[in-house]
Amino acid sequence: MEDTPATLDEVERVFGFEVASLVEMLTDVSRPGDGNRATRKAIDRAHTAKASPQAQTIKLADLIDNSRSIVERDPGFAKVYLKEKSLLLEVLQQGDPKLLTVARKFLDN
Repeated sequence: MEDTPATLDEVERVFGFEVASLVEMLTDVSRPGDGNRATRKAIDRAHTAKASPQAQTIKLADLIDNSRSIVERDPGFAKVYLKEKSLLLEVLQQGDPKLLTVARKFLDN
């Protein structure tokens, strides 16, 4: 949601309550005024830690896909990005165990 003009109400109207609920759990809640990047990412991790196992599974899949893309396209930024994702992985323990294993292996390399 943070990268689109859409609202949660619109998502719920089009896709239903369950999808809107997942989107809310997966949307970053920090704002630029909340502090530096590290502070904002900590706020977002705390929000994600409260997400359902289903939402955490979606986040794991997203983390794996985005991490691969960042490593391929921007190796310099990937160093920062992968450290952030390693911290995020700590709060995604309720997600799918197989995806969690894939994410750990990817981030450990």
